[in-house]
Amino acid sequence: MIVGRQHFNGHLIADYAPSEPARAPARRFSSPVRHRTQALGRTQTLGQPAFDAACGELMRLVERDYGPGLVIGVRTGGLVVAEAMARAAGAVTPVLPLTCRRPGTRLKSRIPGLRTILSALPEGLRDALRQIEHRLLSARRRTDSPPIDLNEAAAIGAFLGDKPGPMRVLVADDAVDSGVTLAAVLRTLQAVCPPATELRTAAITVTLESPVVEPDYALYRGVLCRFPWSFDAAR
Repeated sequence: MIVGRQHFNGHLIADYAPSEPARAPARRFSSPVRHRTQALGRTQTLGQPAFDAACGELMRLVERDYGPGLVIGVRTGGLVVAEAMARAAGAVTPVLPLTCRRPGTRLKSRIPGLRTILSALPEGLRDALRQIEHRLLSARRRTDSPPIDLNEAAAIGAFLGDKPGPMRVLVADDAVDSGVTLAAVLRTLQAVCPPATELRTAAITVTLESPVVEPDYALYRGVLCRFPWSFDAAR
Protein backbone atom coordinates (compact mmCIF):
# COMPACT_ATOMS: atom_id res chain seq x y z
CA MET A 1 0.00 0.00 0.00
CA ILE A 2 1.30 3.44 -0.93
CA VAL A 3 1.12 5.62 2.17
CA GLY A 4 2.59 8.79 0.76
CA ARG A 5 3.93 10.42 -2.36
CA GLN A 6 6.36 13.29 -2.59
CA HIS A 7 8.11 15.07 -5.41
CA PHE A 8 11.86 15.50 -5.33
CA ASN A 9 13.57 17.39 -8.17
CA GLY A 10 10.68 16.51 -10.46
CA HIS A 11 10.72 12.79 -9.58
CA LEU A 12 7.78 11.13 -7.86
CA ILE A 13 8.83 9.10 -4.84
CA ALA A 14 6.40 6.52 -3.50
CA ASP A 15 6.62 5.37 0.11
CA TYR A 16 5.34 1.83 0.51
CA ALA A 17 3.90 0.56 3.74
CA PRO A 18 4.36 -3.10 4.68
CA SER A 19 1.71 -5.43 3.28
CA GLU A 20 1.90 -7.50 6.45
CA PRO A 21 2.62 -6.66 10.11
CA ALA A 22 6.09 -5.21 10.56
CA ARG A 23 8.70 -7.68 11.71
CA ALA A 24 11.49 -7.00 14.15
CA PRO A 25 14.43 -5.16 12.55
CA ALA A 26 16.78 -7.46 10.69
CA ARG A 27 20.27 -7.99 12.03
CA ARG A 28 22.78 -5.96 10.10
CA PHE A 29 26.36 -6.78 9.26
CA SER A 30 28.92 -4.58 7.60
CA SER A 31 30.47 -7.43 5.60
CA PRO A 32 29.12 -8.47 2.17
CA VAL A 33 26.72 -11.39 2.08
CA ARG A 34 26.44 -14.38 -0.17
CA HIS A 35 23.23 -14.54 -2.15
CA ARG A 36 21.06 -17.63 -1.93
CA THR A 37 20.00 -19.12 -5.25
CA GLN A 38 17.53 -21.82 -6.11
CA ALA A 39 17.50 -23.53 -9.50
CA LEU A 40 14.00 -24.66 -10.51
CA GLY A 41 14.59 -25.44 -14.18
CA ARG A 42 15.57 -23.78 -17.39
CA THR A 43 12.44 -21.60 -17.73
CA GLN A 44 10.14 -20.43 -14.96
CA THR A 45 6.85 -18.64 -15.60
CA LEU A 46 5.89 -16.19 -12.86
CA GLY A 47 2.30 -15.03 -13.09
CA GLN A 48 1.27 -12.09 -10.93
CA PRO A 49 0.66 -14.05 -7.69
CA ALA A 50 3.90 -16.04 -8.10
CA PHE A 51 5.81 -12.87 -8.96
CA ASP A 52 4.52 -11.05 -5.87
CA ALA A 53 5.43 -14.07 -3.73
CA ALA A 54 8.94 -14.21 -5.25
CA CYS A 55 9.51 -10.50 -4.55
CA GLY A 56 8.32 -10.98 -0.99
CA GLU A 57 10.69 -13.92 -0.53
CA LEU A 58 13.57 -11.89 -1.99
CA MET A 59 12.85 -9.00 0.38
CA ARG A 60 12.77 -11.33 3.37
CA LEU A 61 16.12 -12.70 2.25
CA VAL A 62 17.51 -9.15 2.13
CA GLU A 63 16.09 -8.18 5.50
CA ARG A 64 17.86 -11.02 7.25
CA ASP A 65 20.99 -8.89 7.44
CA TYR A 66 20.29 -5.61 5.63
CA GLY A 67 17.74 -2.86 6.18
CA PRO A 68 17.61 -0.59 3.11
CA GLY A 69 16.40 2.96 3.54
CA LEU A 70 15.89 3.30 -0.21
CA VAL A 71 15.24 0.80 -3.00
CA ILE A 72 16.33 1.74 -6.52
CA GLY A 73 14.59 -0.11 -9.34
CA VAL A 74 16.44 -0.55 -12.63
CA ARG A 75 13.75 0.36 -15.12
CA THR A 76 11.75 -1.27 -16.55
CA GLY A 77 11.44 -4.70 -14.95
CA GLY A 78 13.64 -3.88 -11.98
CA LEU A 79 11.38 -1.00 -11.00
CA VAL A 80 8.39 -3.37 -10.82
CA VAL A 81 10.50 -5.71 -8.68
CA ALA A 82 11.58 -2.82 -6.43
CA GLU A 83 8.01 -1.68 -5.87
CA ALA A 84 6.83 -5.21 -5.06
CA MET A 85 9.76 -5.72 -2.68
CA ALA A 86 9.01 -2.41 -0.95
CA ARG A 87 5.40 -3.46 -0.42
CA ALA A 88 6.66 -6.64 1.27
CA ALA A 89 9.24 -4.84 3.42
CA GLY A 90 9.07 -4.73 7.18
CA ALA A 91 9.13 -0.92 7.20
CA VAL A 92 7.98 1.92 4.97
CA THR A 93 10.55 2.08 2.17
CA PRO A 94 10.82 4.71 -0.60
CA VAL A 95 11.47 3.64 -4.19
CA LEU A 96 13.24 5.57 -6.95
CA PRO A 97 13.77 4.57 -10.60
CA LEU A 98 16.97 4.44 -12.61
CA THR A 99 16.62 3.80 -16.33
CA CYS A 100 19.22 1.53 -17.91
CA ARG A 101 17.50 -0.35 -20.69
CA ARG A 102 19.11 -2.81 -23.10
CA PRO A 103 18.81 -2.04 -26.84
CA GLY A 104 17.05 -5.36 -27.44
CA THR A 105 14.22 -4.37 -25.12
CA ARG A 106 13.69 -1.11 -27.00
CA LEU A 107 13.76 -2.94 -30.34
CA LYS A 108 11.12 -5.48 -29.34
CA SER A 109 8.82 -2.73 -28.08
CA ARG A 110 8.86 -1.13 -31.57
CA ILE A 111 7.73 -4.26 -33.47
CA PRO A 112 3.95 -4.01 -34.05
CA GLY A 113 1.97 -6.97 -32.80
CA LEU A 114 4.99 -8.87 -31.44
CA ARG A 115 3.57 -9.16 -27.93
CA THR A 116 0.25 -10.49 -29.25
CA ILE A 117 1.92 -13.05 -31.50
CA LEU A 118 4.34 -14.36 -28.86
CA SER A 119 1.75 -14.57 -26.10
CA ALA A 120 -0.53 -16.69 -28.31
CA LEU A 121 2.10 -19.39 -28.93
CA PRO A 122 2.13 -22.66 -26.95
CA GLU A 123 4.20 -22.40 -23.78
CA GLY A 124 6.71 -25.03 -24.95
CA LEU A 125 7.42 -23.07 -28.12
CA ARG A 126 7.70 -19.81 -26.15
CA ASP A 127 10.20 -21.50 -23.84
CA ALA A 128 12.28 -22.68 -26.82
CA LEU A 129 12.27 -19.23 -28.44
CA ARG A 130 13.28 -17.65 -25.14
CA GLN A 131 16.23 -20.03 -24.84
CA ILE A 132 17.34 -19.27 -28.42
CA GLU A 133 17.12 -15.50 -27.87
CA HIS A 134 19.07 -15.81 -24.64
CA ARG A 135 21.90 -17.76 -26.28
CA LEU A 136 22.11 -15.34 -29.22
CA LEU A 137 22.22 -12.24 -27.02
CA SER A 138 24.43 -13.54 -24.22
CA ALA A 139 27.78 -12.89 -25.91
CA ARG A 140 26.82 -9.39 -26.97
CA ARG A 141 25.53 -8.51 -23.51
CA ARG A 142 29.00 -9.05 -22.06
CA THR A 143 30.33 -6.10 -24.06
CA ASP A 144 27.37 -3.78 -24.62
CA SER A 145 27.00 -1.14 -21.91
CA PRO A 146 23.48 0.36 -22.05
CA PRO A 147 22.99 4.09 -21.51
CA ILE A 148 21.85 5.35 -18.11
CA ASP A 149 19.49 8.24 -17.43
CA LEU A 150 21.87 10.68 -15.74
CA ASN A 151 19.04 12.97 -14.65
CA GLU A 152 17.49 10.15 -12.64
CA ALA A 153 20.92 9.29 -11.25
CA ALA A 154 21.47 12.91 -10.19
CA ALA A 155 18.05 12.94 -8.50
CA ILE A 156 19.03 9.83 -6.51
CA GLY A 157 22.28 11.47 -5.43
CA ALA A 158 20.44 14.63 -4.39
CA PHE A 159 17.82 12.63 -2.49
CA LEU A 160 20.51 10.80 -0.51
CA GLY A 161 22.56 13.95 -0.01
CA ASP A 162 19.55 15.57 1.63
CA LYS A 163 19.47 12.89 4.35
CA PRO A 164 21.16 13.61 7.71
CA GLY A 165 23.35 10.51 7.74
CA PRO A 166 24.65 7.66 5.56
CA MET A 167 21.99 5.41 4.06
CA ARG A 168 21.75 1.79 3.05
CA VAL A 169 20.54 1.45 -0.52
CA LEU A 170 19.30 -1.64 -2.33
CA VAL A 171 19.45 -1.81 -6.14
CA ALA A 172 16.81 -4.19 -7.52
CA ASP A 173 16.56 -5.76 -10.96
CA ASP A 174 14.48 -8.55 -12.42
CA ALA A 175 17.34 -10.54 -13.96
CA VAL A 176 21.13 -10.39 -14.14
CA ASP A 177 22.55 -11.87 -17.34
CA SER A 178 26.12 -10.81 -18.08
CA GLY A 179 26.07 -8.31 -15.20
CA VAL A 180 27.12 -5.47 -17.52
CA THR A 181 23.94 -3.49 -16.83
CA LEU A 182 24.26 -3.91 -13.07
CA ALA A 183 27.94 -2.93 -13.22
CA ALA A 184 27.07 0.25 -15.13
CA VAL A 185 24.35 1.09 -12.62
CA LEU A 186 26.70 0.61 -9.67
CA ARG A 187 29.44 2.74 -11.25
CA THR A 188 26.95 5.53 -11.82
CA LEU A 189 25.54 5.35 -8.30
CA GLN A 190 28.99 5.28 -6.73
CA ALA A 191 29.74 8.51 -8.62
CA VAL A 192 26.58 10.38 -7.54
CA CYS A 193 25.86 9.03 -4.04
CA PRO A 194 27.43 10.42 -0.87
CA PRO A 195 30.67 8.59 0.01
CA ALA A 196 29.24 6.82 3.08
CA THR A 197 26.33 5.28 1.15
CA GLU A 198 26.22 1.48 1.33
CA LEU A 199 25.05 -0.22 -1.86
CA ARG A 200 23.80 -3.77 -2.17
CA THR A 201 22.02 -5.49 -5.04
CA ALA A 202 19.19 -7.98 -5.49
CA ALA A 203 17.66 -9.80 -8.46
CA ILE A 204 15.05 -12.46 -8.98
CA THR A 205 17.36 -14.56 -11.16
CA VAL A 206 20.97 -14.82 -12.39
CA THR A 207 20.85 -16.42 -15.83
CA LEU A 208 24.52 -16.82 -16.80
CA GLU A 209 27.56 -18.26 -15.09
CA SER A 210 30.17 -15.79 -13.85
CA PRO A 211 28.52 -12.43 -14.54
CA VAL A 212 30.86 -9.46 -14.22
CA VAL A 213 28.86 -8.40 -11.14
CA GLU A 214 27.07 -10.88 -8.87
CA PRO A 215 23.99 -9.59 -7.02
CA ASP A 216 24.24 -9.84 -3.25
CA TYR A 217 20.82 -11.52 -3.13
CA ALA A 218 19.02 -13.69 -5.70
CA LEU A 219 16.42 -16.43 -5.73
CA TYR A 220 17.27 -18.41 -8.86
CA ARG A 221 20.39 -19.32 -10.83
CA GLY A 222 20.46 -20.57 -14.41
CA VAL A 223 16.73 -19.93 -14.77
CA LEU A 224 15.07 -17.75 -17.41
CA CYS A 225 12.05 -16.14 -15.76
CA ARG A 226 8.94 -15.14 -17.67
CA PHE A 227 7.50 -12.16 -15.79
CA PRO A 228 3.95 -10.77 -15.99
CA TRP A 229 5.17 -7.94 -18.26
CA SER A 230 7.34 -10.12 -20.53
CA PHE A 231 6.64 -9.97 -24.25
CA ASP A 232 5.92 -13.72 -24.33
CA ALA A 233 3.75 -13.82 -21.21
CA ALA A 234 0.30 -15.29 -21.77
CA ARG A 235 -2.46 -12.70 -21.88
